[in-house]
Amino acid sequence: MKKHWKLALSGCMAMSLISGCSGAAPGNAKPDASKPSDGPVKTEPATIRLAASNNMFTEEDFAKYVAEPVKKKYPHITVERINTSDKGNSLTDLVAAGTVPDIVGLYPGNLSQINDLNMTFNIEDLIKKHKFDTGRIVPEVLETVKIASNQKYLVGFAAYHNPFGLFYNKDLFDRMGVPYPKDGMTWEDVRDLGGKLTRLDNGIQYRGIYADFLYRGGRQLSLPYADFKTNKSLLNTDPWKELFQLWNSLYDIRGLSEGDYKTLNYAKNEQAFIKGELGMLAGYSNTLSALKKAPDLKWDVVTYPSNKKAPGVGHRVDSPILSITTQSKAKDAAFQVLETILSDEVQTEMVRNGRMTILNSQKVKDEFGKGIAEFKGKNLIAMTKPKMAVIAPIQFLNEGEIDKITSKAFQSVVNKEKDINTALRDADEELNKHIESQLKK
Repeated sequence: MKKHWKLALSGCMAMSLISGCSGAAPGNAKPDASKPSDGPVKTEPATIRLAASNNMFTEEDFAKYVAEPVKKKYPHITVERINTSDKGNSLTDLVAAGTVPDIVGLYPGNLSQINDLNMTFNIEDLIKKHKFDTGRIVPEVLETVKIASNQKYLVGFAAYHNPFGLFYNKDLFDRMGVPYPKDGMTWEDVRDLGGKLTRLDNGIQYRGIYADFLYRGGRQLSLPYADFKTNKSLLNTDPWKELFQLWNSLYDIRGLSEGDYKTLNYAKNEQAFIKGELGMLAGYSNTLSALKKAPDLKWDVVTYPSNKKAPGVGHRVDSPILSITTQSKAKDAAFQVLETILSDEVQTEMVRNGRMTILNSQKVKDEFGKGIAEFKGKNLIAMTKPKMAVIAPIQFLNEGEIDKITSKAFQSVVNKEKDINTALRDADEELNKHIESQLKK
């Protein structure tokens, strides 16, 4: 099967001096840089370059959770950050320039890019060498790393998890005389509450619930996008149809999706929530930053609504995966960087400041949000309770493109331009075209 050969070839050419894509001359053979040394761990000075976007780490967070704790634990290691959000610093740009980082950060939906760019490295020998206990990590996170990278082994570890929850506006519930949401609610429960809150009052259209994009529901159920034995779309199947019907019921409330809110948009609805005109927001931890800046808003949060087909499951693993590259010349030091980020100390500090741990430790989880004085008394622990869903296989597909397809299809249903059956047929056809285009690469 043809797949990404042009990209792989260009990557090979760009990295030929450092990755061994071309054979070395006789008598000049070098040790295989793709395998860690079996000897003792070196303590020679090492500089580790870690490529990650602003969405993963701000400069302040990178210093706080990566560079400083690593320097404290391993004085011989210096971690330098390559900000992939900067122009000219994408992974493709870095490879083309022959500047391959030691560690790269990618979200699960894009993790297969390391294969396309010939960066993939099996870290399991390093795990054994450094006696790292992977049992400390939530199993769904480890499984997601393998599925997302299309490998049977681990290529890296997640740094943290972006937890999800159902935020609610207490003032609006009080105004409407509706009981507050509770932990453990289903989407149907939330839909019913949303209907009671959606009304026109004194010229203001109050809205009950914003559930976000359809793909959130798909990821909660780990719904597969395609059958990779036949390379055919699975969007026009009963599981996706049932999800469309459920999600449409969350939006098919008169007054909910009209005017400025006809088109699904998370940021706009987050502002409506803060303004006091939206009762519930099915959101994620980034919203905590916005709420921190709204001290007068009376809000709280409960567990992310569950689907009856997956009781107790929240959202899927939403974590930056930090992978060691095969080109790294300091793999032991690179692993020690990952090991430090996953220490109880660093994970606890992250958790206290609103990032969820990927460790099993309940002691660490219980610290969620406690470092944020503005959130004292909030039910933030609810965001840590649901299980994480595992990513559905995507193999050579671009998950971002799939999200565009499903979002466009669902938007057409919300706008009543198409019925669900027609929208699914059209989306199925569009995904099949995307699959064909990817196979030709």
